[in-house]
Amino acid sequence: MQFSIPDPRAFAIYEGSPANPLIDLSLASLGAEVAVIAEKKEAHLREQIAAALIAGQTQSISDALARAPSLAVQRMLARTLAQAHVEAGRVRSGETTLPTTVFALPIVLVAANASPIQVPGAVPNVGEFVELMKANGALRGNQSFTLSNALASVHALALEKLPSSLAWWQLETQSQIAVEKSSMQVPANQESVFLRFLIGSAIAGPGVDLLSEKDTGKWGMPFTQTFAKQLGGGSLSLLAMPRPPRTPLAALFQGRAAQREVSLQLFATNAIRKFRSSVGEPEAVISAHRTASGGEVRLSLSNAFDEKGAEGFRAELFATDRAQDIATAMQDLLRECNVEQVTVLADIFPDHDPETNLPWFFRADALEESVQRALRSAVH
Repeated sequence: MQFSIPDPRAFAIYEGSPANPLIDLSLASLGAEVAVIAEKKEAHLREQIAAALIAGQTQSISDALARAPSLAVQRMLARTLAQAHVEAGRVRSGETTLPTTVFALPIVLVAANASPIQVPGAVPNVGEFVELMKANGALRGNQSFTLSNALASVHALALEKLPSSLAWWQLETQSQIAVEKSSMQVPANQESVFLRFLIGSAIAGPGVDLLSEKDTGKWGMPFTQTFAKQLGGGSLSLLAMPRPPRTPLAALFQGRAAQREVSLQLFATNAIRKFRSSVGEPEAVISAHRTASGGEVRLSLSNAFDEKGAEGFRAELFATDRAQDIATAMQDLLRECNVEQVTVLADIFPDHDPETNLPWFFRADALEESVQRALRSAVH
């Protein structure tokens, strides 16, 4: 069945005052009727973003992302930033021989322990990961790459840190990239999903794309097993799910999506199992909510015979995300879990219920009344 959910984010009204050339170039590229002109404007946009990163001036990029007048512009800016980051790194390195490929390996981790525990922010023996990846054909069989031992968080790839990260392209062959380690706090008796990155560099011939693999191939399972061996043990359950290496910001986008996918699957399977073992089949509601930081797509699960047992999941929308894609993924997962009653709401709702000051989720058995109250709250 076809359905549509609105994008809840409020994009700025851009009238060119004050002007931001990055927004202007994005609009010009998207509005061009001739492909050659669109490509030229996009290339100019990429050059300007790269120049800003090399100069250490990210304010214009931050302003452009914050004032993007549409999702199309925001997505173009994010995609071009990822490309410009690589371009700026290679320009800064002044490569004259074999080019350096800097990459990030996204890892989604599911961890659980009987008592609170801190998982270290580095792997004890990164060389073991390098060797198993080489032996199993990672990076198209490349044998000239290295990994940092640090487990980096998304903050290592934040916009304000990109200028300093250009030094990653200047390292000599087989030197480890220096990046901040980020440990993981695992609460007691609760499965938690984390996103970390191993960042590395490789040397290859001109024109060779080492990052074209669509999956982890033969090295994925040995990687998962080695990760559990090095950082798991005792009562700690640790499942590491690597994704294919990508350029740093492309890995960030891919990693966030993978973390959200795993978190959603974990939430849905646990919540649905709870309902079925206690009161019966759950009913689902998918809704779009505007938040202070942008927007979310939310999934609510409830049963009329359980007034207090409603469950909710919040999917934050990032710059490269489309609300419709997130809602579709939720609906597909519910279908796989044989949840038959699914309602997708076609309005945009507030973040919090003013009466409870809690995030707004909808119960299927009280939908009409709560929707009307939410819409009245949004107006006021």
